[in-house]
Amino acid sequence: MKISIIIPAHNRVGLLYEAIDSVIRLKLDSCEILVCDDGSTEDVASVCKAFADKGYDITHSRTEENLGAQVARNRGMELARGEFLLFLDSDDALSEEGLPDMLKAFEYDPSLDYVYGKVIRANERLEARPGGLLVGEAFSDAPRKIAGYHWHTIGALYRKEFLQRVGPWNVDMTGSQDWEYQARVKLAGGKRKFVNAVVGYWRQKHGAERVGAIEFRPDYVKSVMIACDAVLKIAREKGRCDEALEKRLAKRLIVHALEWGANGHYQDRKECLLQARNSLSSCPVFKSMLTLMAHTPAILDKLPYWFIRKERISN
Repeated sequence: MKISIIIPAHNRVGLLYEAIDSVIRLKLDSCEILVCDDGSTEDVASVCKAFADKGYDITHSRTEENLGAQVARNRGMELARGEFLLFLDSDDALSEEGLPDMLKAFEYDPSLDYVYGKVIRANERLEARPGGLLVGEAFSDAPRKIAGYHWHTIGALYRKEFLQRVGPWNVDMTGSQDWEYQARVKLAGGKRKFVNAVVGYWRQKHGAERVGAIEFRPDYVKSVMIACDAVLKIAREKGRCDEALEKRLAKRLIVHALEWGANGHYQDRKECLLQARNSLSSCPVFKSMLTLMAHTPAILDKLPYWFIRKERISN
């Protein structure tokens, strides 16, 4: 079984070297590494060449422009020759146990479409953060679970044929791409298995460039709105939408409406609240509350959003 490891990369060559090295250390029988260079100004090619010169199957594919990780991942999917695909961010790393365990699951049950496990939230030295928070857990087929986050980007191994049903990563988004993609994976209806093993390490903080959701970024919040709309639409088309899923998406939009308001984007705040209201096909009391909230002073958003942001930082 050939595996394709797709690594979108933009600069941070030191971390990229560690990411590639974490794959090499697994000594997989048949594995290709696709480094999809997203317009880096640093010498990503030399990092790839260092591994290629040692005989490893590594491909460096570069675009001149910085188009985003989602575009780079899509390019990797097009180039991949493997039967199975794994997306590894360039600032993260694989552990020694998870991927081999996921491969064994596919060997044991060839009807599986994807297998996923746990990822450790780590510091810049790839040490588990205090509290040992893990991302990755089994979930049911209840519609509300579609909007959950049950595995991290690097925590899943997919059959390539299955991902052709899921489709490409959404190029209109600059944030929450993994959450939206995960929802579409769930809605595609593939057969899955949770493996209780640590697949990798998710770096939470480091000195290199990274995409994050802690600091306010209008493009990121717009992406969340796009994602919620896309997930709701597909869930309804597939008959997988119920009141619980609608409420969960609406609550997510409310959080980001508060973020708009706390940062002085009053029209965007109103649009976000109206999107939350329109996500609900019933719940008249909840809809009325959202209509009222859309007409309240945005200055009131600062305090509740301060508590939400504090919780994000602590996690």
